[in-house]
Amino acid sequence: MKIALIAPTGNIGTAIAAEALRRGHHVTGIVRSERAVPAALAGMTLTVADLFDAQALASAVAGHDAIASAYGPAPDNAGAVKQVAAALVGAARTSGIRRLAVVGGAGSLEVAPGMQLVDTPNFPDQYKPYALAHREAFNLLKTVDDLDWTFFAPAALISAGDRLGHFKVGARTLLTDAAGNSKIHYPDYADAFVTALEQGQFIKDIATVAYQ
Repeated sequence: MKIALIAPTGNIGTAIAAEALRRGHHVTGIVRSERAVPAALAGMTLTVADLFDAQALASAVAGHDAIASAYGPAPDNAGAVKQVAAALVGAARTSGIRRLAVVGGAGSLEVAPGMQLVDTPNFPDQYKPYALAHREAFNLLKTVDDLDWTFFAPAALISAGDRLGHFKVGARTLLTDAAGNSKIHYPDYADAFVTALEQGQFIKDIATVAYQ
């Protein structure tokens, strides 16, 4: 599979790129400025494009089988999540690529029927702007019926750590372990994310993954 990956050099993007390369996929990383390919991602190519420009993105992703995005804005620019999501939708349509998967936010997952995590009383204030921005992006995607999109949210806590290889993948609802914790490491999140791309899972849905 030829995958165009937006933001391939952050924590989550690097893990997704590494997993896709490990499985033998061709990965083109879409970045905002010239840079060298990280040694850990040898085999990936890099292309510079304006992430807010649907036409520029369409040119950068043309010829690929799928678009994936691990875009995460600076702390003072959380609202850019929705803008980039809109540009990705436009780029996918223009380039004729139906498959689109984006790294979402756990705040959009339900903890009870009709109750999303971001709306719970104890949701951390410092993460709320990101969670609300991701929810806006998710709501935008829900209006898109001509693309095979997936909004792939991690567990409530995603962090560096070893690949454990055992986790549960689901849709719509926050996943927790027996102690009520919702956690995942970058390599295992990437494993589930790339599998969803390969197998066409969670089309027009929100997915998630967590340790059990």
